[in-house]
Amino acid sequence: MKNTDNPKHNSKMVRNTKNLISVIFLSLVSILALSTCIGLLLSNAATRRQADASQNELDVLESEGYYTMAQASSLIEKAEANARRQEGDLLRNNFREKLVEGDRIGAIRTLFPDEIVTEYGGQYFFTPIAEDVNKSPVLPDEFTLLSDGKISYNGADESIRVTQGVDISKAQGAVEFDKVKESGVDFVMVKAGARNSSDGNLQEDDNLKSNLRNALKAELEVGVYFYSQAVNEAEAREEAQFVLDSIEGYDITYPIAIDIEQFNTTDVRTSKLSGRIYTEIVRGFCDTIKQAGYRPMILGNIRTFSELVDIHEASQYPIWISYFGYPQYFPYEYYMWQYNKNGDIDGIHGDVNLNICITTK
Repeated sequence: MKNTDNPKHNSKMVRNTKNLISVIFLSLVSILALSTCIGLLLSNAATRRQADASQNELDVLESEGYYTMAQASSLIEKAEANARRQEGDLLRNNFREKLVEGDRIGAIRTLFPDEIVTEYGGQYFFTPIAEDVNKSPVLPDEFTLLSDGKISYNGADESIRVTQGVDISKAQGAVEFDKVKESGVDFVMVKAGARNSSDGNLQEDDNLKSNLRNALKAELEVGVYFYSQAVNEAEAREEAQFVLDSIEGYDITYPIAIDIEQFNTTDVRTSKLSGRIYTEIVRGFCDTIKQAGYRPMILGNIRTFSELVDIHEASQYPIWISYFGYPQYFPYEYYMWQYNKNGDIDGIHGDVNLNICITTK
């Protein structure tokens, strides 16, 4: 038998096996390296295609008027600078126009759009506009001042209804209310009376009863107002009850207003009242009217609602703003606007205050 345990033969077989394994391993490494190279080449090609596509997109965007972030930032800075320059020019022009017209307070107001500017006794007051108080649903430019001195609404909101009115007292004498209604007036605010500014006595307007009777006969809507000189809440409630007694038996469908103003004279009993007292007066009057089943309202000028009465308290009731300028300057929501003190209405002899009332459906 042939001996297979020859050491030389076994050594040769081991060497051949190792060589074969080395060849296989090197082949595998070569294949892996080749695959890696091919993958890298493909990846680089895809990256190149993506880069080319992105560049093409940028070229298209730029050709169509689009900009890089840097270009856009530069354009925004230039636009902001130009806007500030234009706004400054507009402010200066408005300021100059107001000064030329002799409207000094109007000129100052153009420089402080976020504040209510008023003047009293030669001193200017600046009150920040309260952001948490409702603003008017009608913008100032949605009104048109007509050639006859009246104001009409030209806004697009069909839910807003604007009616025309006048406020009268004994100063207008005998009023022909039929003619007033035919002239386009919808409502009349009749003066109920006043408290004397010196001795504090309550006085009914001489024409109250006749004005109420004849206005209602002409089928006009009617409300009343009372000129207050109360110095505390108790007197304000007394004034409200005085009005309620005076209008008993008449169909009052519009509000009952307290007229709050302050005059720069020392002999007026309310000249030294604080804002807290004024606010208490308004609250006392309006609560008394409301408890009697009527709708209370506050009549006053810009200063009334910026310096005398707390606007947060006042805004709980309808506001009747007296402002004889155009466009409207009062920033808050208001129910009525007394806008012209030199109105000419058929049936009323002499000048009369013109008003509008704003309601929403």
